[in-house]
Amino acid sequence: MDEINGNIDFQNTSENTISTKIYVSASMGHMMVSFLIMVSGTRLFDFYENEIGLNTGLVTIIFIVYALLSIFITPLIGYIVDKRRKFWGKYGKRFLWIVIGGILWSISHILLFAIPDLDPNKEWVILTVWFLIIILIYSLFFTIYDVSYGGLIPDKFRTDKQRLRQSAFGIGLGVIGTVLGATLPPMIIEYGNRSSFLLMAVIVSIIGVAMVITQIPGVREDQWMIDRILSVDTEKEVTGFSEMMKIAFKHRNLVAYLCIFTAIQALVFIMTASIPYLVRFILNEEAIVEAYLLLGFIVTGLISVPLWAMLAKKLGDFKKVLIIGTILTILFTIPFLFVNTLLFAILATALLGIGIIGMNIMIFPMFGDVIDEATIRNGTRQESFYVGFRGLFARIAIIIQAVSFGLIHIFMGFEPGSSTQSPRAIVGLRIQLAIIPMLIMTIGIILFWKFYDLTPEKKEQIKQQLKQLNL
Repeated sequence: MDEINGNIDFQNTSENTISTKIYVSASMGHMMVSFLIMVSGTRLFDFYENEIGLNTGLVTIIFIVYALLSIFITPLIGYIVDKRRKFWGKYGKRFLWIVIGGILWSISHILLFAIPDLDPNKEWVILTVWFLIIILIYSLFFTIYDVSYGGLIPDKFRTDKQRLRQSAFGIGLGVIGTVLGATLPPMIIEYGNRSSFLLMAVIVSIIGVAMVITQIPGVREDQWMIDRILSVDTEKEVTGFSEMMKIAFKHRNLVAYLCIFTAIQALVFIMTASIPYLVRFILNEEAIVEAYLLLGFIVTGLISVPLWAMLAKKLGDFKKVLIIGTILTILFTIPFLFVNTLLFAILATALLGIGIIGMNIMIFPMFGDVIDEATIRNGTRQESFYVGFRGLFARIAIIIQAVSFGLIHIFMGFEPGSSTQSPRAIVGLRIQLAIIPMLIMTIGIILFWKFYDLTPEKKEQIKQQLKQLNL
């Protein structure tokens, strides 16, 4: 704190003031999100289509309606979280939202699989309304947690070095969370046994709550953060929600970033939700085999995290590294067109993991750079709103996944609830696994490459302006 002019020096968060314990604790949020999203992303479409027996078109419509409603709700929740509250002075801007939202989100996983035992052919209306209400509740709690946690990270870790280090911790723990989310459920569930899915959800919820508790030291806001945000928010006139939405859509680098972010999210949603279909119908294996597929992913993923971090430091340009990771990801989706054995599937997953880790280790610190630029443009920090705005595009990715699944399953003759599928339906599943992700990623990276212009030099200018404006 500058005693003469009352300004707060946010540069007090230099590298040597943040302990490894805080990096790890704060990064546990990545592990939690990867874990819980992997569970729901992998299981939900398959569970309601093949275990509950709902019509493919109905499941697709539910996902689309849920995503469309979330598109409007997500940025609004981010805006609400950014609004000044009385508890900021004691707990900080986001701490309570993160803890409470995280616990409720974890528990809501139980509701997703606690479905009434009804006939999907005769009582499909009740099942459809039930699923839609539950998934909206789940989405609400997730959004509260996500906009709060996502807004904290770029505010707490401000330099390139800090953001890259936090991202490395986050991606490393995220890989573990992804593998846990992919391997634990198959050890519990049995295809055709709905009660086993509910047991799995209870265990997942307990683990999720435990992960929230481990984040508490890392997500607790430091006093300098509380002092700064109280000072800035007192002086800054509040911008209305509709005006903030207009400002966000006019922010070129933000929109360019969101093009590749949406593509990555769609890729992840499609690939993870396709795992049960790959195991059930292409490999003709039991549920436990889903766990084996991630063996290659965890090995190549954990090994490649420090390598991608080293490449980022060497090149000094996050954009270049993200493009390299995206090109590799596009190439490594090709093997899924031909995979027909478990070993082949493990190797294909291992290769894909290299590219996905390369993209993800860059996408998080780059969001911090975009928010820094937005802060200069707006004159105030509104991280939670921008995380909510980003969440809007994540919901678009969900629509892409649902529509692609629905169209492919319907037009390629997929039979919901059947233990086997026709050769034509199998071809459709291969298109779902490979062709669709390739097309999406190609479009995303072209738009990002053309319009994103946050160079290292421009980023340095922004950081100097942030220091001058005490933001």
